[in-house]
Amino acid sequence: MAFFFRTYVPRRCFVLTIPIFLICGTLCGEPAGGGAFADRELERREAVVQEGQMLLKKGDEAYEAGKYEDAVAAYSGARESFPDAPATADLRAAATQRFSQASVELGRALARKGDVAGARTVMDKVLDEAVAPDDFAAQAFRAELDDPIRTNPALTKGHAGDVDQVRKLLYQAQGAYDLGKYEEARMRYDDVIRIDPFNKAARRGLERVSAQKSGYYGSAYDETRADFLAKLDSAWELPLAPNLVVPDAGDLGRVNSQPNIIPVSNKLSRIIIPEFRLEQANIVDAVDLLRLRAAENDSLATDAADKGINITLNLGDPTISPAKEILANTFDLQVSNVPLDQILKYITDITKTNFRTDDFAVIISPLGNYSEDLVTRSYRVPPDFLSNLSSGATAETETEDVFNAEGENRGLLARRMGAQEALALQGVSFPEGASASFNPGTNMLRTVNTPGNQDIIEQIIDSIAQTEPVSVAVRVTLIKVEENRLEELGFDWLLNNFGFGGASWIPGADKLNLGGGTTGNGTPITDIAPQPGTFDPTNPITAGNRSGDGAILDNSIDALIAAGNSRGAQANNRAPGVLGVNGILGGATVQLLMRGLDQKKGVDLMSQPSVTTRSGQAASIEIIREFIYPTEYEPPELPNSVGSTTSSGGALGGGGSSFPVTPATPTAFEKKDVGVTLEVLPVADANRQYVDVTLNPTITDFDGFVNYGSPINSNSTGVFGPVTQVLTENAILMPVFSVRKANTNLVVADGATIVIAGLLKDEIQDVQDKTPILGDLPVVGRLFQSNAKSHQSTVILFLVNVELLDPTGRPYRDR
Repeated sequence: MAFFFRTYVPRRCFVLTIPIFLICGTLCGEPAGGGAFADRELERREAVVQEGQMLLKKGDEAYEAGKYEDAVAAYSGARESFPDAPATADLRAAATQRFSQASVELGRALARKGDVAGARTVMDKVLDEAVAPDDFAAQAFRAELDDPIRTNPALTKGHAGDVDQVRKLLYQAQGAYDLGKYEEARMRYDDVIRIDPFNKAARRGLERVSAQKSGYYGSAYDETRADFLAKLDSAWELPLAPNLVVPDAGDLGRVNSQPNIIPVSNKLSRIIIPEFRLEQANIVDAVDLLRLRAAENDSLATDAADKGINITLNLGDPTISPAKEILANTFDLQVSNVPLDQILKYITDITKTNFRTDDFAVIISPLGNYSEDLVTRSYRVPPDFLSNLSSGATAETETEDVFNAEGENRGLLARRMGAQEALALQGVSFPEGASASFNPGTNMLRTVNTPGNQDIIEQIIDSIAQTEPVSVAVRVTLIKVEENRLEELGFDWLLNNFGFGGASWIPGADKLNLGGGTTGNGTPITDIAPQPGTFDPTNPITAGNRSGDGAILDNSIDALIAAGNSRGAQANNRAPGVLGVNGILGGATVQLLMRGLDQKKGVDLMSQPSVTTRSGQAASIEIIREFIYPTEYEPPELPNSVGSTTSSGGALGGGGSSFPVTPATPTAFEKKDVGVTLEVLPVADANRQYVDVTLNPTITDFDGFVNYGSPINSNSTGVFGPVTQVLTENAILMPVFSVRKANTNLVVADGATIVIAGLLKDEIQDVQDKTPILGDLPVVGRLFQSNAKSHQSTVILFLVNVELLDPTGRPYRDR
C-alpha cells in the first residue's frame, strides 16, 4: 500500500492494517517450551499496534481540523508506539511521514504568529538523525526560516499578536460603522491607533466617521436654526390672556405637605363638641374625655383610625411644682356646641397651662415652662437655606427703589446674610451666649439657643425643607411697529406771455399780453425741461402750491441726522414729475407737469431679552456694544497771518491764497452701552401661583450723529467774480441715542403675559393747496391743485412674561 502526502493541503490519510501473522512470523520458529512467552509477546505487540493505529487516526482528525499541534503530538506518539522492527517498518515510516508533514504545517503557523524560534525548534525535531533528516519539505521550510529575505528577522510573537488584534479591531470598527454606531467605531479605531500609531486604515475610518458625524451636525444645525427662526417669528404673536382662576382667600396659606393627613390646627376649630361635662376632674381626666369626644365628633377624617386628635401632657415631674399643683387642681366644666380649640382654652386657663400644636398633636405644658438653659442642636438644611430664609426680608427692605441710580450703588443683588442674622429677621431671638452658624460644605446648621427658640428654628427649617425649589424665567418683549405713508398729487404750470386783442401802436406788439406770474415766496419751478427749439418758460402759474419737501415738513431729529455734514435748512425740493405736456399757444410756450408720490414704509422691531433666576435672587443680562464718542472739541485754529502764496487761476486767470487750517479736534470721550440690558428681581409666592417681579429693561440704539460745526471757507477772486473754497468741513459731531426703557414693580400670574408699558403715536399732515380762481373751476380746477397727505404711526409695547420652572426646566404649573 502506498501513501501520498502534500505539503500544504493534505489528503485524507488512511490507517495501515498489518496482518497479525506478519507480526508473529518471527515467533513461529521458537521452541515449544517458549509458547507461553510467545503468546504474551504476541498480545503485547498487537496492543502496541492497535494503540499506534488509534493515535494515527486521532492525528488525522486533528490535521484535517487544522489543529497541527495536536496532530504532531498524536503522530509522534504513534511513531513511538510502533517498534523499530521489520514487521512494523511500514507503520513507523507512515507515522514518521505524517509527523514531518504536520510539523511543517505547525512551523508555518508559528512563523505566521511571529514565533520563528518555536518554528525552528519544531523543524529541528523533524530533521533529527533519528527521525527524518532527509525530509525535503522540512529541509525547505527550515531553509526558509533561516533566509532573511523570506522570513523577517525582526518579526516577533508580540508583533504578530498585535497584527491579529488590529485586524480584529478593524473588523469590529467597520461593523459598528455599518450599524451607525459611530462613537463605538471611533473607539475601536482609537484602539487600533494605540497599537499601531501609523495605521492608515484606522485614520481613514476615523475620517469616514467624522464625515458622517459632520453630516449629522449639519442637519442638527439646520434644525436648530429653523427652530430659532420659528421662535423668532412666534415672538411676534400677542398671546391671549389665559383663563386663570383666581383662588379664594380661603385657598391661600400653608400648603399641606401630606394631603392624606389633616393637620391638627385645622381640626381644632372645625370639630364641634355637642356636649362636654366635667365634675371635680383634674387635667388628666379632662384630656381623656376630650380625646374621646373629639373622636366621636370628627367628621373630617374618612378613616376611623384618623378620627380624633392626639393630646400630649408635658407637665414634667409630677412630684414637684408646677406639675404637682396642676394635677391636684380639680374643676367643673360644662359647655355645649363649642369648638374643640375653645374647650382646650377653657381647660388650660383653669389649670394655668398653655397648649401649642404641630401637624400631629396638641402639646399641653405649664405656663412659663420654657427653660432658659442653652442647648445645642444641629440641622441638615437645603443648600439654598440662607438665600430662601433671607429673600422675604430682603424683598421688604430693599425693593422700595432698587433701581435708584442716586442711592447706594448696590444693584439688585441681595446682601449676603449670616445664619444668625437671617434667623433673627424671622423672629428668632438670640439671648446672651446664643449663636447660629451655617456650614455650606456639609449643609449643616448648628444653633445654640433655648429650647423654645430651638422649636421655632425647627419649624422654620421644616417649612423651608417642604418648599420645593423653583426658578423664575422672565421674558421682556419690546415690539416697535412704525408705518409711514405719503400720498401726493399736484400739477405745475409754466406760461410765457402771449399777445391777443390785435396789434398795438407799438410796432410788433399786441394790445394785450397774458402770461404766468412770479415765484414770490413760493418754490421756484426749475426742473421742467424746455420744449426743443423754444426758450425755457420762466413764468409759473402754480408756484404758490407746495409740493415735496415744501408740503410735508420734517422737523424731527431724524432730519438733522439725515442732513449729515450740511447744517443748512431743510431741502425744499418739489415732488418728482410723473408726466409732462408742453406746446406753443399764440407764439408763447406753455408747459404742464404732473407731480405725484405714493410711498409706504414700515419698520418692525422686536427684541426679547430673557433671564432665568431663583425666586428672590436678582439677575441681569447685558447684550451690549461699547460705543465711545467725543463730548468735547478743541476749537479750530486759524493762522494769525496769511502769507502771499497764491495759486494760479489757470486759463480763467483767477487766483486765490491758501493757508493751513486745523479743524475742531475731539479732546474728551465718553462710553455708552448700546444694546439690551435687563435687570429682574422675581419673588414667587408660597402657592407658586403669582410672582412679584421688579424689572428694569433698557434698550438703547445709536441713531446717528448731528453736526454742530460749520465749514471754514476761503474767498478768492476769479474771472467771473468771487469764488468760495472750502478749506475744511470742521465737523463737530455729537451722537443721538434712542432709549426705550421701563422701570416697574408688579405682580404677574404664572405663565401670563401682560403689557407693562407702551406708546401709541399718530401724526397726520394734510396739505390742500390750489391756485386762486383757477383751482376753483369745475373739473379742470383739479389741474391747478396740489394735495399731499402724510400719515406716520408708531406703536411701542413692552410685554413681560413670567413663568415658574421646576429644577428640570419644565413649567411648574404643568406638574
